[in-house]
Amino acid sequence: MKRLSVFLSVLLLAGCSNEGLLDSTDLDELTSDKVFTDAENTRKALYNLYGNMRDVRNNNSGSFSMLFNMNVTVAMLDNATDDGAGNTTRNAGVSPGIQKYITGSISGTSNPLVTEHPWNFFYRAIRNANIFLAHVDQSPLPASEKQSSANQARFLRAYFYHELFRWFGPLVISMAPEDPFAFDTVRRETLQQTVRFIANEFDALSAEGALPDQWDGADYGRVTRTAAMAYKARTLLYAASPLFQESGVTWAEAAAAAEELITYADATQVHRLYVAPGEAEKSYTRYFNERNNPENILVYLRAPDNDLYNLFPAFNPWNVNKELTTVPTQWLVDAYDMADGTEPITGYNADYSPIINPLSGYDEQDPYANRDPRFYQTILHHGATWPSVNKGTATVDLTTPNNWGSGYFLVKYLDDRIDHRDNGKTSMNFIMMRYAEVLLNYAEAVNESLDDASARQAAVEQLNRIRARAGITTPLSAADYTQATLRERIRKERRVELCFEEHRFFDIRRWQIAHDVMNRPAIGIDVENGKFVRKVLDQRSYNKRMNLSPVPVAEVNNAPLIYQNPGY
Repeated sequence: MKRLSVFLSVLLLAGCSNEGLLDSTDLDELTSDKVFTDAENTRKALYNLYGNMRDVRNNNSGSFSMLFNMNVTVAMLDNATDDGAGNTTRNAGVSPGIQKYITGSISGTSNPLVTEHPWNFFYRAIRNANIFLAHVDQSPLPASEKQSSANQARFLRAYFYHELFRWFGPLVISMAPEDPFAFDTVRRETLQQTVRFIANEFDALSAEGALPDQWDGADYGRVTRTAAMAYKARTLLYAASPLFQESGVTWAEAAAAAEELITYADATQVHRLYVAPGEAEKSYTRYFNERNNPENILVYLRAPDNDLYNLFPAFNPWNVNKELTTVPTQWLVDAYDMADGTEPITGYNADYSPIINPLSGYDEQDPYANRDPRFYQTILHHGATWPSVNKGTATVDLTTPNNWGSGYFLVKYLDDRIDHRDNGKTSMNFIMMRYAEVLLNYAEAVNESLDDASARQAAVEQLNRIRARAGITTPLSAADYTQATLRERIRKERRVELCFEEHRFFDIRRWQIAHDVMNRPAIGIDVENGKFVRKVLDQRSYNKRMNLSPVPVAEVNNAPLIYQNPGY
């Protein structure tokens, strides 16, 4: 019987220090006796679990690639959606993970990722959590710290299962320190059992006193009670979605879970939408460079850095000897409203040309005027200038003979107050859960839960909070929508607000629209003879089996009760 290679490796998490850096120092494959008879080693074992929230490699821009890289060149997970593109054909003979996802060539016989398969990565983390929970009581930690550490480890185990659920659906559930994959009796549970286990774990940790509302100082970044509430709500939102309807979770249940957190956060102000002091108009972009702010619910801490500036154009003055990595597509650009909230593009013709709303004021030859403020704080476009690049300014000019990729560049995580070519660094934490997502989760769930005016009003109120923070001047009116049209409005708002935060990859699958949006080419923009012209970046193909990822075929072959996902 093949065993999943699992061991207790202890990593030093300086992420719980003021520096916010995850240091992957290996302390060897320590035995449980050696770890849990020493207080510091016990703490480091917990820090290791925090480190396993993301698969961090030296060559994939910290945690922003979510298990994906193209050998050396970073590709964000959104490259495998209609929002992103990039240098996806690099090393085609190696067939990097992103390329497999956009060509429909994912299979159960090969690892779709260049680094580690998420099934193996997260199950190793789960076994480490089970080992910790089985042994923490024998450690010399103070009693209160033992209980707190156990609850943190329990949260992290539930989080690992949550991530596996997003990728694979029904799961093998184990709470024992033994390797479950060593036994013929190991089995995948039903979708209903999987979801209820995850939601119930988060629910238990949402109880008053199980976890603090917040950690301060050197402990900032640890999991909290509100994180447990938020992840319970997200788990139920996914489970209520079309892809996972067999879970038995209702939209009303998902809405209630999100509403519970919103009510609590609004009453206590433990979380709220971030507004930048003195420059409210830049709140959206400043949020991503402010380490500790009230919109954060759970973040993966990284050291101040400038590595994400490789998203800039791949030539001087922007960068030197770089390659195009992740670039936004025209499909995403089209999703941004006008500044007053009017939709500029209402659909597409058969040739993918846009259907323009004549009441919006949108001009295809002046496409970047008067758009949603988040557009300018997320995407660099033709004619846009960045204020500090190599001790000067730089402007995107698609008429010059350079490789401009899609014609757009992602600046969402970048800080225009630093010069990355002059060793400038800024906070670049990966946002795993923030309050704006909770508001969007509630809006979606409550609109789906009931087809009536009160549900639509409740949903629109949350959308307007987010849009007002962004600087959109006209609020939405619930009276203008049906349940179906508000569904599309919510999905568009989610797409814009949360773009390149690793939601779109899962959203298009759980909504079961990936087959539609991923079977059309990626589109960019160019300037020809003084006019904007849409251009095809790459052709794409999507099979509905890819709504779930394949379980590694070795696991299926060696464990008779682990079945493969449909279509593989």
